[in-house]
Amino acid sequence: MTLGDVARHVGVGTMTVSRALHRPAMVSEPLRAKILKAVDELGYVRNRVASGLASGTARLVPVVIPTLLHPVYIPFLEGAYSVLAQHGYQIILSTTEYQVSAEDRLIEALLGWFPDGLFLSGVDHSARTMSVLKRVHIPIVEVMDLSDSPIGINVGFSHYKVGVAVAEYFYQKGYRQIAYAGTMTEIDLRSVKRIAGFQQTLKDYGLPYHYIQRSNEPFSIALGGGLLNELLLQQPDIQAVFFANDDLAAGALFECQRRGIRVPEQLAIMGFNDQEIANSTIPTITSVRTPRREIGQIAAQMLVDHLQGRPPAERQVDLGFKIIERASTQAAARSISD
Repeated sequence: MTLGDVARHVGVGTMTVSRALHRPAMVSEPLRAKILKAVDELGYVRNRVASGLASGTARLVPVVIPTLLHPVYIPFLEGAYSVLAQHGYQIILSTTEYQVSAEDRLIEALLGWFPDGLFLSGVDHSARTMSVLKRVHIPIVEVMDLSDSPIGINVGFSHYKVGVAVAEYFYQKGYRQIAYAGTMTEIDLRSVKRIAGFQQTLKDYGLPYHYIQRSNEPFSIALGGGLLNELLLQQPDIQAVFFANDDLAAGALFECQRRGIRVPEQLAIMGFNDQEIANSTIPTITSVRTPRREIGQIAAQMLVDHLQGRPPAERQVDLGFKIIERASTQAAARSISD
């Protein structure tokens, strides 16, 4: 079924049908109801490729994220979709699995759909992708991180400052043997920045800063316990650990309970992203709260405003983060010599 078939069925021109579907305010309500009924009866489905070729737009917004293996991006996607859907835009979701080459291929393919804008998770791209993005004539939105030189709209928070803040928090609590544990720590570039801020701050305080436990396995609760076991095997005097996310932190907490390690009296644990599990364990887990849903909402609204001829006065929005202190780090400051 084509637009022409619907028009002939109703007895109007194809332009009238197009307006009823895409600019309903331009068509009377009774006629629009008649057209929509015909669309349902005939099973018409819009040819987005043809429409995009004709208009240069398809009311599509591709969103490229690192992975679907971890639910951390769900609040962001919910926030973005709540705004985009309200304005008639649909999301195309793609993942890179943290591979720069995959992002290159995806962007090239997605731009062929004549999207209205493009969401990218992160601000670090290959030279090839940067060259492509600077030539396209659609709004580019980088989220979940901050750039010194954003391509277009940029909404997120500083991962480097997260690392700084966590190291300072543990130091102020009296801990001196402090470690980081995570996975994908070399290809997840936001994790790389958190580790850099974490290590530099520990170094500035004159503390050991090389206690980093890495894995290339996918995130899981079980992996958290494994990372802790490896860390304690190599550094048995560790007093506090910052985990790359809350699932890993929960797995480490469960491993401590199996081994009889008291948290936080013998080992303090902190997670990242403040997911539901952090407030559901016993003891509850201190975590870094990140505004993922707000990032999606604000970035999507900035994109819509731009598409409607109202470019934002400020292209970059720093929404910050907050350490949510819970029982896993709340022991009184310990008497540990520097």
